[in-house]
Amino acid sequence: MTEIIFNNLNSYKDMDIVVEQISIQPPSKKKIKESVPFMNGTYDFSTVGSNGEIVYEERTIKIRFNFVESNRSILYAKYTKVMEWLLGTGQQQLIFIDMPDCYFLAEVEKAPSFEELYTRVGILEVEFIAYPFRQGVNLVGQEYWDTFNFEFDYMQDSEFDIPGSLTTKIHNPGRIIVPIVNCSSSMTVSINGYTASFVSGNNKDWRFKLNQGENNVTINGTGHIKFIFRKEML
Repeated sequence: MTEIIFNNLNSYKDMDIVVEQISIQPPSKKKIKESVPFMNGTYDFSTVGSNGEIVYEERTIKIRFNFVESNRSILYAKYTKVMEWLLGTGQQQLIFIDMPDCYFLAEVEKAPSFEELYTRVGILEVEFIAYPFRQGVNLVGQEYWDTFNFEFDYMQDSEFDIPGSLTTKIHNPGRIIVPIVNCSSSMTVSINGYTASFVSGNNKDWRFKLNQGENNVTINGTGHIKFIFRKEML
């Protein structure tokens, strides 16, 4: 039986409701098109501001739950408890137990649809609005065996002791990502033709990006460095 975890509670173990149907929709591309008179087609400016990267709209996830109680009074007590679980919070991790390596960052924005049958059965249809990409439950480099995805994940280090200079590889299993770079001292790091200068502590340079797959990284400095990021996947 499929279960979800949302707002740190399990749909079946904690809320005692059953997931009856799930529809996970892919995100649409964000398109910016302009038409010119007498021109065939349109100009597409969708990736001008993102340096060629495709950007996406939010995605929708629809779930239908059902729950059965002994009478209407108990049914509506359960209904109130479920509404607080779903609507009493903002964006939270939405995890499907049969996809344990990733979560959706999601929120219920619209009022769910509720139908009562036979005064003791409740059918609840819920729409989650989610960030376009699924995100790794674990940080890359900290994969755990129970959530390791043999199709996409890599067993690798994401932090290094630098004796002055080091060239290494970092594999990004998902889409292009900007990692947080934590350094114990000032360092320079070159990746994919770009060199960034980082100071002690957490750093984020929006031009310092890990491409999907293998990335060659050259680090200059002395001390400890850590690349902090999660995989992001459609």
